[in-house]
Amino acid sequence: MLQAINNWGDYRTKVREFDAVMEHAKAVASALVGQAAPAAHIRYGEQIFMTLLTHCISLRSLAGDSNQRMPGDLWGVPPMCAVARCVVEAHDAFEYVAGHDMGAPERTFRVLLWQLHDESRRLKMSGDADDVRTRVLRADVGRLQAELEGHEFLGTLAPELQAELRRRLARGEPPAFHLGQRQRCALSGVDADWHQAVTAQLAQYVHTLPSTVRQLSSLKVETPEALRVVAMPLLFALPFLVRVTQAVVKPMQGKVPEPPSRTARTMALWRSMAEPRTPDAAGVRTGTGAGATQ
Repeated sequence: MLQAINNWGDYRTKVREFDAVMEHAKAVASALVGQAAPAAHIRYGEQIFMTLLTHCISLRSLAGDSNQRMPGDLWGVPPMCAVARCVVEAHDAFEYVAGHDMGAPERTFRVLLWQLHDESRRLKMSGDADDVRTRVLRADVGRLQAELEGHEFLGTLAPELQAELRRRLARGEPPAFHLGQRQRCALSGVDADWHQAVTAQLAQYVHTLPSTVRQLSSLKVETPEALRVVAMPLLFALPFLVRVTQAVVKPMQGKVPEPPSRTARTMALWRSMAEPRTPDAAGVRTGTGAGATQ
């Protein structure tokens, strides 16, 4: 999709597609305010959606006004990539907690593990402190871990997975997810290779690696290569925004607005970018294949 950007007009067209989807997501967010979520995981899902949408609003702000010409340099790309990575992480959290289709025991198990991972990280960050807040946090971690270790779903996991998870719990290092990335992508209907390619390419800029520093300092502004680099964080984040916006409304059918027909077509197109295809499709869809800007 990045290879379709060859001039300023192409870039503006893609930004307008992002804007249209984001405006619909804002309308969905407004409609959700004040509505009672029917279950805890749905409430978490709505909160994660709000977080993801806020990331997208920040990302769009960093991209600047598409009606004006590009700035004289490309140093705004790394912070855009950092925010786009936040969008990916929010999508993955949403899917694990609220998106995947599963039974009630697994749902409660996932929420418990997710909460325990968070509380355990907070406890580690508190160091050797022994104030009231830390003692309460330590008690919460103990309660959550005991509840998780005695949970009925834990015993249904494959022996190897169960053993590894118990080892992590014994070390005080509970993972955020009990499933690997490829397993979670499969459950989400997301192409795992595409997901990996997107996150890896964004990470190149987030980690300020030498190749990206050289690239950003050498590209000429408003060349097709430069326009693709600037568009990349927006277009990588867009399928994740589409997916979570569509998923968060499912429990609230009839209570949230439908997208305009043109926006609906745009959303269908960008959703398809994340779906499994042929083995070499991930590189083509991210622009990391032959002829991609490096």
